[in-house]
Amino acid sequence: MKKFTTLFAAALLAPTMGLAAPQQQPNPERLQTLMHPDHRVHNFQHMDEVFPAVSIKGSSKPSHFKSNPAPLPTEYEYKGETRQLDEFLQRTVTTGLMVLKKGEVKAEQYFQGAKADATFTSWSVGKSVVSTLISVALKEGHINSLNDKVNQYVPELRGKAYGDASIKDVLRMATGVEFNEDYHDKASDINQWMADIFRNKNDAYAYIAERPKAEEPGTRFHYISPNSQILMWVLTRATGESLQDLVATRLWEPLGMSDGSFWNTDTQGNELGFCCLNTTVENYAKLGQLYLQQGEWNGKQLLSDNWVTEATKRKEDWLQAGHSYAERGYGYHIWVPENPQNEYFFNGVWGQTVWVNEDADTVIVKTSVDPNFSDHTAEMIAVMRAITAHYQQ
Repeated sequence: MKKFTTLFAAALLAPTMGLAAPQQQPNPERLQTLMHPDHRVHNFQHMDEVFPAVSIKGSSKPSHFKSNPAPLPTEYEYKGETRQLDEFLQRTVTTGLMVLKKGEVKAEQYFQGAKADATFTSWSVGKSVVSTLISVALKEGHINSLNDKVNQYVPELRGKAYGDASIKDVLRMATGVEFNEDYHDKASDINQWMADIFRNKNDAYAYIAERPKAEEPGTRFHYISPNSQILMWVLTRATGESLQDLVATRLWEPLGMSDGSFWNTDTQGNELGFCCLNTTVENYAKLGQLYLQQGEWNGKQLLSDNWVTEATKRKEDWLQAGHSYAERGYGYHIWVPENPQNEYFFNGVWGQTVWVNEDADTVIVKTSVDPNFSDHTAEMIAVMRAITAHYQQ
């Protein structure tokens, strides 16, 4: 992880010196310590101090979940062992935890000095929000079909690899586009892309638009962040609105989201759709609750018909757990645990999770600053299931 931090910062930091508009560039001093153990807990709650950002307008009628507290479980089972929940939360550097049962808060805790109004960064949980807005655009008629080709909405991609993929291919991370997302490799596409955005001051689309085809789209799961940026490009072109405004009007307003949220951007003001939403634990919980309620909120259907089922219960063999990841499979920018019981989750690096169990009417949000998040994924799933089962008693 130290090498990842060094390479990521090096790709972004050196070229930013001397740019004219501070609000449109990363902060060189803060970027240098973005992942440093002494600073990352603070940084993950203040990413507008590190990267450019646009604010998301809160709801005109903010609301909060009713609180009906009950103690968390103290133990859980993992790999045949009984383990302590407090130890897991500490080991995974948890910053926030909320458990909803039937739309009521059963538990809400903050750690590492965090508070309820903190804006926790999403990392790849943001991908699931972009996907959710694709559903909104589909319901509103801005997108005709998920089988439409990307180039129908982004003509600049005609004749290019991404242009030949369907929206469904992008949602399933099956675009067939060649892209190396190895953060540890200085010459990898992901590090070159970040450098192109913040060193060369190109928009977030320029580099990835030219990526070549490696295989036919719709045939294999290959998780890469550019897919989500392309999805955002389709979304904003189809609707004629920015991601900032779409989030505010289609999600934050009807869901009664609190104010103070923001989304990090490139130097041109384009949101980084593959990551970088920043909001409260309760707001993340509302996104999970929206899925639990099959896209309905206060009597209004916000998401397209059958979206939640289609997004979380894919039949493709190559999307199932065991094909790319032992403990989880994939849907439309949403993860599905092995042997799911109507369970799925939004997930981001460093341990960001929005967990939904439809059968148990439960949503769990965990924000974290966990450098060993990958090694802890299977255990995290066990913890989510143990918490869910505890409130079933």
